Amino acid sequence: MVFHLTKGDAKRTKRTRFGSVGMLFHGDGIEAVSVSKENEEIDPKWFSQKKVDLITVLQGRLCFEYEREDLASQILGAGDMLVLPAEVRCRAYRWPRSAKRPTLFLAVYPV
Repeated sequence: MVFHLTKGDAKRTKRTRFGSVGMLFHGDGIEAVSVSKENEEIDPKWFSQKKVDLITVLQGRLCFEYEREDLASQILGAGDMLVLPAEVRCRAYRWPRSAKRPTLFLAVYPV
């Protein structure tokens, strides 16, 4: 199955106050989702996974903030991949906030 991620393709999409998540694959111990961040608010809660999470930006820029003070915020651009270690609490949002186009990224992680 082929998905055109910059066109919003997904098996199903869930829209939230903090962005849209498209389910791409779930099986064989792995899950892949596409995420679109547009004009939504920044999630005030911190997010973390029990295992490593691979984040690849496809379009726009994505700001990552970390709860830990020893980790500096990062701005990722199209083509950048972040290896987010397990249990690292963070939040991500479109950067700059005034960008005209949505930020799109792919997240792949074990389940």
